[in-house]
Parts: sequence; C-alpha cells; structure tokens
Amino acid sequence: MAMTKYLDPSRYAAFLRRRTALAQYDLGAVQAEERAKFTSAGFDPVAGRERLDSVLLPLSGQSFDHVTGTDSVHWLLFACLSLTEWGKGARDILEIGTFRGKTTVILKALFPQARIVTCDLPDNDPILASSYRRDDPAVLAEYKQVRDSRVRQDGIRFVQANSFFLPATAPGPYDLIWMDGGHLYPEVAWDMCNAWHMCRPGGLVLCDDVYTDPKGGDAYASAAGLNVINYLAARTPVEVTHFIKRENPAWASDTRQRKYVTVLRKPDPRENRDA
Repeated sequence: MAMTKYLDPSRYAAFLRRRTALAQYDLGAVQAEERAKFTSAGFDPVAGRERLDSVLLPLSGQSFDHVTGTDSVHWLLFACLSLTEWGKGARDILEIGTFRGKTTVILKALFPQARIVTCDLPDNDPILASSYRRDDPAVLAEYKQVRDSRVRQDGIRFVQANSFFLPATAPGPYDLIWMDGGHLYPEVAWDMCNAWHMCRPGGLVLCDDVYTDPKGGDAYASAAGLNVINYLAARTPVEVTHFIKRENPAWASDTRQRKYVTVLRKPDPRENRDA
C-alpha cells in the first residue's frame, strides 16, 4: 500500500469503492431480481436463451454470456420478445446506431418476418471520426467493411443520417425501436423524442446504456438517458423496466459503473376503451 501515496486521491477513492462493491456483490440475489423482471414482463429467459444461442452460435461460434462475459442483455430481451405473440406479429423494427451491424443481423434472424431499418452517422459526420478511433483510416475502413457486409442483405435497409434528422428519412411507424446511438445530452434527448413519436401505440422502445446512479457515466454515456426517461414517465403512462445490461460482477457491482437496458412500452389507448 506504500504506492497509494502517489495516486490521485479521487482515483484511489474510486478504487476502494469498486473493491468494496465487488466484495459485497451478491450475484445470486441480482439474478433472482432480474429473473423476476423477465417473468413480470411475460418473458421466458430459458427459452429466450435457447433461441438466442441458435442465432449466436452460427454467427460468432459463442453462446450468450453476460455473467462471466460481456454480452448485453438486450440480445436476450430481443430473443424473448421474438417468442411472444406480440413479437411474432412485429413487422417494422428500427435500430438507432448500427455500429458494426452485429445487433442488426441478430434482429433480422430473430424477427425474420420484420423489415429492419438501421441508422448510423454519415461518413462525413464529425462525431463518426471522433469516436472509436475511426479517425484512423485503417480502423475506419475495417469498420465500414464489417458493417456493410452485415447490413447489405434482404429485409434490412441501412440509412446513413444523423438521428436528429431521422423522422424525415425513416419516419416509420415502428413496432420495436432499439436506441443505441448517442447516450449523452443532447443526442439521447432527441433520440427518445423521435423514438416515442415514431413508435406505434403498444410498441416498445429499448434504450441501451442507461445509468441509474446520478454519478454514473463514462465517455459515451451518462445519467442523461435516465433523466430523459424520467421526464417522459412523469408526463405519460409509459411502462418502464430497467434490466441490468451485464450481470458480470466486474461490470455490475459498482452502481456508478452499472448500466441498464431500459424497456419502455408505449400505451395503446385502444386497450382501455372498454375499461
């Protein structure tokens, strides 16, 4: 511990906080709580896992793992949704944030009957070059090659547009919208606003990388996402459920590092006509 005197005090405090959180993390309790959320939402995580693995294994040779690995729960949520009557009837799906296209092809495999629209930044948008080392021509070229090889298939429409302009380029409406674009303010605010209005009544909006700890955040996400969700929830009867993105203790034990995938169900006024 002699070296600690050379550490920045705030960094050392964060180190101690993370180490304490890791020691106190009860994986069993977390898993029980998350399973209850799946059950309450009408999802079967066991059947969903089997369905998801049937897609992931041919795609990457690996099964789903968000307990010891780094896979995200949104893939499992999509798989569970695809097995429901609602999911079998979904016809239009929007993905905001294509990145390398892996989730795009997973969505198409899970919802073969649906039309997938996936949107990402134009090549000349300054945000694209300033993130994920894409200012390096070699990195950018490899990224585009992988992305394009995945999105150029039947049933997928790839749209290059800043999501601010999305209502004009891909207005929908959509049954399911996956928000995985910018997670900082202001992008997350207009993405949620656009998603809400482009989602059909009774449809679902899933938002990635939500921090529920006001002090949580990193270079790509912050508590701004939760602030926008809470703003919407205070003004509409939207149903909101937060699912832990990764149960892996290294990612989830510290609440300031723990991310969620948030599911929002847009109310359908027709469901209450006879109430």
